[in-house]
Amino acid sequence: MDVGDSPLLKFAADLRSLRDKAGGHSYRQLGARAHYSATTLSDAAGGRRLPTLAVTLAYVRACEGDVAEWEDRWRQVAAEVLPGADPDPDEGHPPYAGLAAYGTEDAEWFFGRDHVLDDLEQRLAHRRFVAVFGASGAGKSSLLRAGLVPRVTGRVVVTAPSETADPDLDADLLIVDQFEEVFTLWADVEQRASYVDALLTARCKVVVGVRADFYGHCAQHPALVEALADGQLLLGPMGAEELRQVIMQPAVKASCTVETALVSRLIADATGQAGVLPLMSHALLETWRRRRGTTLTLAGYEAAGGVQHAIAQTAERTYTSLERHQRALARQVFLRLTALGDGTEDTKRRLPRAELDDDVDVDVVLDRLAHARLLTLDRDSVEIAHEALIRSWPRLRGWLAEDREGLRTMRRLTEAAATWESLGRDPDALYRGTRLDTAVEWTQRDGVRTSAQERDFLAESLQSRDRERLLAHRRTRRLRQLVALLAVLLLLAGTAVVIAITAQKEAAAGWRSSAAWYVANQSQSLRSSDARLADQLAIVAHDLNPNDETRNGVLTAHATDELDTATRAAFASAQALSDPDREQDPLRRVLGPADETVTSIAVNGAGQAFATTAVDGRGKVWDVTDLTPEVTHTFDFPVDRIAFDPARARTLVTVSELSGVVVWDWSDPAKPVEAARLTDQPHRVVGVVHSPDGRILVTFDVMGVVRLWDLSDLKAPEPLVKLDTGRDITSVALSHDHRTLALGTAKGDIRLYDVSAPADPAELWSGRAHRGAVQAMGFDRTGDALATVGTQDVVALWDVSDPRQAAGRGRINGLTEGVYAVGFGDTATDVVTSKSNGTTRSWEFDYDTAVAEMCAEVTAHITREEWQQYVGAVGVLDYDRPCG
Repeated sequence: MDVGDSPLLKFAADLRSLRDKAGGHSYRQLGARAHYSATTLSDAAGGRRLPTLAVTLAYVRACEGDVAEWEDRWRQVAAEVLPGADPDPDEGHPPYAGLAAYGTEDAEWFFGRDHVLDDLEQRLAHRRFVAVFGASGAGKSSLLRAGLVPRVTGRVVVTAPSETADPDLDADLLIVDQFEEVFTLWADVEQRASYVDALLTARCKVVVGVRADFYGHCAQHPALVEALADGQLLLGPMGAEELRQVIMQPAVKASCTVETALVSRLIADATGQAGVLPLMSHALLETWRRRRGTTLTLAGYEAAGGVQHAIAQTAERTYTSLERHQRALARQVFLRLTALGDGTEDTKRRLPRAELDDDVDVDVVLDRLAHARLLTLDRDSVEIAHEALIRSWPRLRGWLAEDREGLRTMRRLTEAAATWESLGRDPDALYRGTRLDTAVEWTQRDGVRTSAQERDFLAESLQSRDRERLLAHRRTRRLRQLVALLAVLLLLAGTAVVIAITAQKEAAAGWRSSAAWYVANQSQSLRSSDARLADQLAIVAHDLNPNDETRNGVLTAHATDELDTATRAAFASAQALSDPDREQDPLRRVLGPADETVTSIAVNGAGQAFATTAVDGRGKVWDVTDLTPEVTHTFDFPVDRIAFDPARARTLVTVSELSGVVVWDWSDPAKPVEAARLTDQPHRVVGVVHSPDGRILVTFDVMGVVRLWDLSDLKAPEPLVKLDTGRDITSVALSHDHRTLALGTAKGDIRLYDVSAPADPAELWSGRAHRGAVQAMGFDRTGDALATVGTQDVVALWDVSDPRQAAGRGRINGLTEGVYAVGFGDTATDVVTSKSNGTTRSWEFDYDTAVAEMCAEVTAHITREEWQQYVGAVGVLDYDRPCG
C-alpha cells in the first residue's frame, strides 16, 4: 500500500515487512509466539493507530527482530503522532471532531444527546452498573467521554481494556469504553473473567460502552448477565432535532454560521442512517475547512464531497491498509453486502454473520471496516454503514460492474444454501442440472470465495448428482446385460434345436450350464436390491448345474446374508476358537474404545481375562469377570503380538522387537512375572501361536524360520522343532494332536508338515489357496478340517483327513479385512472368524444347512405367483420355486 508521508503508516509498513522477512507467518502463528491475539497483532501492523510498546516489542520478538532498535523507533513515532501539539493559532479549534470520537476535553463541543444523558443519569442514580450498547458509529465513546463525564461530580476515571487490565477502582465513577476489547484482545478466559468480576464487585459506580454485536459475548459471564438484566441502555440513531443541534451548536460556539440549505441537506443525508455520525462529523470538518469567512456553506460541503466523499476516501484508505489476502476477503464481504438492482440502483443488504466464515482474518477485516465506520456490526448481522459507499467508492463500483451475472449466481447460491440449511439439509433442496453446473463454474473463477455453508451445499449437491448418475448407469448396464443375455439365450435356443437332432443330451447339458451361469449372474446383480430373490436364484443355479463354482455361489450368498455379530465380544470369539466345546458366555462385551483397533488378542483358559495389543503398540491385560472389562496390567514396553495359554489360566507370551519372545507367569493378573525368554531367535519374531492344549508354542520370524517350543516347564522352555522354510510366513496353526503343522505364506500358499518327529519335520503337501496372503488359519478338533482366510476376501475350507492329499471343500467370498483368527464352531463346516474390531462372523460350508437357512428366511416373502411371473418375464426356464 502507499504509506505516504505519515510516520504511523510507515511504522506499520515496516512491521509488515519484518513479518515477511521472518517467513511470512500468519498472525495466528505469531500470536502463539507473542502471547497476544491474532487480531491485536494484525491491528499493530495495520497503521490505524500506534500500538502499545508492549504489543510492538512482542510482535518484534515473534519475528526475531532487533528489540532495542524497534523500541527506539516506537518512541520516535510516538513523539510525532501522539496528541500534545498545539493547534494552528491561525485556524483555531475545529468545531467538529471528524472521524474521531469526542473526548473529555471536547465536552464543550458535544451536543445532541441531552435526552439520552438524562436517561443515563437516572439509571446511574438507582444502579451501580450500567452498560451502554450501540452499533459501531452510534456515538457511544463520545456520549461517555464528552457527555457523561462533565455531568458527574467527583473523581471519574475513563479507561479501556486495551489501556490496562487493572483498572483504577478508587473513583466515584469508572467508565470503561470499548468494553468489547475484553473479548477481542484477551484470549485467556480467566483474564476476562477476572476483569469482569473486578468491575461487577467494585465499590464505585461503573458504566461500560459495548458494541451491539458483542451483546452475545456478554452472556458468557453469568454474573454479567444478571447485572445487565435491567442495567442496559440502547443508543440508537439521532432524530432530526438532535442532528440539527450536532450541526448548528458547534458552529455557533466557534462564532460561525451554517447555511440553512446545508443544514437541511445534512439532516436529509444522515437521518435514519446507523453509524453515520462519524461520517457526518468528518464531512462537517472538511466543510468547515472550506468555509467562506465564518459561514459553512452548501457549496463548501459539496466541494468536500459531502458524506459520500468522506466515505470513499475512508474506504480506499482502509482497504489498501489490509494485507493482500485480507483485501480479497474485504472484496467478498462488500459484494455480499450489496443487493444488485434490476433497473434500479444497487442497495445495501443486511447480512447474517453466520453467512461469513468463522475465521480470524474475516474477524480482522470486519473489525477494520467497522472501525473505519464503513460497516455497522450488531449482535448477529453486518451491513454497510451508508449506501453512499456503493455509489461513491470507485473500487466497489468496479467490482460490481465486473461480473453482475456472477454476483447474481452468488446471491442465488447463498439463498439456496440458507434454505437447504433451514430445512435440515433436505436433499430435495439441493442444486441439480444447469443450476448446479452454473454455480460450480462460478466458484472456479479467480478471486471467488464461498462461505462454509455454500461449500457444504455444493459438495452435497455434487455427491447427490454422482449418486444419481451411478444409479442411472447401473440401470442402463443392467438393461443392456438383460438384452445381451436374452440374445444369447435366443442363440442358445436356436442352437439347441439344431444340436438336439444329433446330440440331445449334450444340448441339454449345455443349456443347463448356460442357464445356470445366467441365473448365477442375475443372483449377483440382484444381491443389493432383493437379497431374498437373489438367494433363490443362487440355489436354482446350483440345481441346474451342480459344481464347485455354483456350490460356492450358494455358500457365498448365505454368508452375505449373515451380518457380523457386532455385539459379540472379542473374548467370546477367541474362547470359541481355542475350545469349541466350551459353552460361550451369553454376556457379550467389547474391549476398549470403539476407535481402538486391536492387532492381536488372547484369552485365558478360564475365559476370565484377555490380553490385547493395539496399533499404537500398547499391550494390555483385561479382567472380564465383571460386565465391564477393566485393564489390570499395561506392559511398559511396545508389544507387537500377545498370546494366552488357551487351556491353562496362568501363562502369557509377548512378542516385541525390544524384548523378543517372553513367557510370563500370570498367576497374579495385576503383576505378570517374567518366567523365561525364548533365546536363539536371531531375527525379529512376527507371530506366535499356542497349541489348543497350551503345551506347545509356535513362533515364526521374518526370515521364515518356524520354531516349536515345549512349555511344560514355564521357567525352562524346551525347543522341539526348527523349520527353515525360506518363505514369507504370515500365519500358522498346529493340530490338536501336535502332529500336523500348517503354514500360510504371503503369496497365498498353504504348506502342511508332519512334526511328529521333532528332529526330522517332513513336508506333506503344498498348494495355492488364495490370491493374496494367508492372514489366518486353524484346525478343527479332529484335525480333519482346516480353515484359511485370505486377504482377497475369501474364506476357504480344506479336507486334510489325509494331509498328503488335501482337498478344497468350499470357498466363500466375503469381507475379510481385519480378520486375525479363524476356528470352528460346533461342526467341521461351521467356520468362525474374529476381526480386530472385536466382532465375530460365522461361515457355513455345509450346502444343505445353508440352503435350509436361506429358504426359511425367504419362503414367506416371495409367493409362488411372483416367482413364476419373474422366470416367465426373463424367458429362461420353467422352474418352480426352489424353496417350495
